[in-house]
Amino acid sequence: MDFTQAPVHTLGRSLKQRYGRRLRRVMLDLGLTCPNRDGESGYGGCIYCDLSGSGTGAAKRSESLEQQWQDGLQRARKVNPEGQAAIIYFQSYSNTYPDLTPLADALEHMKAWAEVAPILTIGTRPDCFSEEAADLLASQADIFDEVWVEFGLETASDEVQKIIGRHDTLANFHSACERAGERGLHRIAHCIAGLPGEKEDGLLRQVEEVAKAKCEGIKFHQLMVLHKTKLAKMWFDGNVELLNAEQYITMIADALEITPPQTIVHRLVAEAPEDSYLAPKPWPGRQKVHSEIEKELLRRGSHQGARLL
Repeated sequence: MDFTQAPVHTLGRSLKQRYGRRLRRVMLDLGLTCPNRDGESGYGGCIYCDLSGSGTGAAKRSESLEQQWQDGLQRARKVNPEGQAAIIYFQSYSNTYPDLTPLADALEHMKAWAEVAPILTIGTRPDCFSEEAADLLASQADIFDEVWVEFGLETASDEVQKIIGRHDTLANFHSACERAGERGLHRIAHCIAGLPGEKEDGLLRQVEEVAKAKCEGIKFHQLMVLHKTKLAKMWFDGNVELLNAEQYITMIADALEITPPQTIVHRLVAEAPEDSYLAPKPWPGRQKVHSEIEKELLRRGSHQGARLL
């Protein structure tokens, strides 16, 4: 990555280098669940996760996989009318839990889509990524150009994991990343800034652990309050403090300076549908926050990985 041209190694820039264009994610929902929702490790899910499992909710609306794909592809075609256009992204809940049958069936169905969507991405929890799950994803390497697995790290503190109702561990994250890496899967870590109970350097510690795990990609996400979540009640009761945009921009710039330069930044900020979003407000649009993070790095005369040199 040539940081004289831009201070962050973003996914969009990486895709343009490798495919000559940006590819748009088509989010698919298998209607699954998580072990901290069904009682295996807890009930009700993480405090910030809504009823759609941080996804589209398409399965609850009885939308078939084919319908979800066609609707998403239609949007992707607005950017790329011909040729490769999309990234297949199984986002909602944990897509390797409670068993692999729904995912395996879906993967069989989507072989026909690989020409248009050269990249396959599966989101899951580290504690739901078995040897069998890793083998299943690795088997897709003969069909798709790239296979990515996205692990929710969220925090590097096992104590904070308990506070947010996640009930996973840092050790599980490293084991899952090792399992995926052994099979040549591209690993993406999902990190949240501003969780309750997190120490001031919590996000920096997450980035350090992502680097130790040799993840090829990272996503940054501000803590957001959504309707129909446990966090919403905590926020209404005045029991949680949220980052404002200025604090978040500074925090992400700090984190990027210790993010390895070869790591692809898949996301710098998150967004949610207006009808489900409660706080923090006011909050700038995604492109504005993205721009301000890069401006902050340029103001410092810095770039991704600068503090590692």
